[in-house]
Amino acid sequence: MRRGLDRADLEQVGAIGLIKAADRYDVLQSAPFEAYAWLLIVGELMHYVRDSERLLRASRRARDLERRWAAAERELWTVLGREPREHDVALRIRATPAEVREIRAYRASSRVVSLELARDAERGIAPYGIDDVLDRLTVEKILERLSPLQRQIVASIHIDGVTVVELAARLGYSRRHVTRLHRRAIERLRHEVG
Repeated sequence: MRRGLDRADLEQVGAIGLIKAADRYDVLQSAPFEAYAWLLIVGELMHYVRDSERLLRASRRARDLERRWAAAERELWTVLGREPREHDVALRIRATPAEVREIRAYRASSRVVSLELARDAERGIAPYGIDDVLDRLTVEKILERLSPLQRQIVASIHIDGVTVVELAARLGYSRRHVTRLHRRAIERLRHEVG
């Protein structure tokens, strides 16, 4: 268990490893199922931990600034009732323009960009085609059936790739509450669309 990793997320990743083991296990193998499953579970966990780490280690100052910034974002979410703008957060923590640039760079360093997309961007090629635009419009139309909070939760998790832990921190709710709200939103969509 490393700092910054959520136990519930690790348990879910481990469960995925167990499911893969159950699907792939061959009873004709000489290895017992427990040993086979253990290897797949540990492999899934190692991949998850590796993929969730930064490529470069940031300075303590940058990490402290990120913690202050994230705490201010959580506070402002509840005070403002909406996602705070960069300017709002900077005012809240009295960040200098240099610190704002530093936090932008720090957050950008956690995102891995596809080399193919970067190459296409240099050539001026749009990353999305008409099918992607139509898919996006369809999804947006479906999400209109949800409350603003449900819409935000579903879009953050399924479109933006935000983890439940991150989203709970942003919204100022417990992870369990966000999971419940997410489940209700998905059930509502199934009922209305299905």
